[in-house]
Amino acid sequence: MPKGEELEFEVTYLPIGEHHLKSYKLQLQIVSGPKYDFQLLGRARKPGIKLSSTTVDFGPCFVSRQPVALRKMLVVHNVDSSAISIETDFEKKPHLDVLLTPGQVLMPDSTDEADKLQIPILFTPRDIRSYQEVVTFDFNNLYKVDVLVKGEGIPLQLELKDPDQAFLDFGIVSVGGDVTKTVPLINRSKKPVTFKLRPSDAS
Repeated sequence: MPKGEELEFEVTYLPIGEHHLKSYKLQLQIVSGPKYDFQLLGRARKPGIKLSSTTVDFGPCFVSRQPVALRKMLVVHNVDSSAISIETDFEKKPHLDVLLTPGQVLMPDSTDEADKLQIPILFTPRDIRSYQEVVTFDFNNLYKVDVLVKGEGIPLQLELKDPDQAFLDFGIVSVGGDVTKTVPLINRSKKPVTFKLRPSDAS
């Protein structure tokens, strides 16, 4: 190396997990010259984040003619001493969407609920089948967390117990009188059903 010229060498610390580099000795030997000793210090740890869950389960959901998105919130809390960025490369699908603004940053730990990030997960079952997807969240472009999102599209099966009662004949009823008939219904769906009865002809 010519006289007066500067030489730089690069030392890279690239831990693949949580690690404590303490007083690691590195020696630089100049050929026919002096030795230089270096003490390397470093520490690697995961970002301090907490998720409300790593599984979002929508369970059985009715498939309707006009699909309606069902919503659950994934809550992320930064319990670290510094700000943490969060990203996801998940691409919207017909049955699933993750509403995370690009470039989202979580501020350091605070007791204020407003500092918790709520990420809406939207599930829209369109077919009678089970759904399962993995959404990966990347914190600080270093630490990844997988969240399993699952649900099931099911048919609405609210039926007459006796199909013959689809037509009710009240016969001849005198003015001022009344006739009552009981029509049993049975729910064969995988979840409870809420319904209302109304006449097809309002008049």
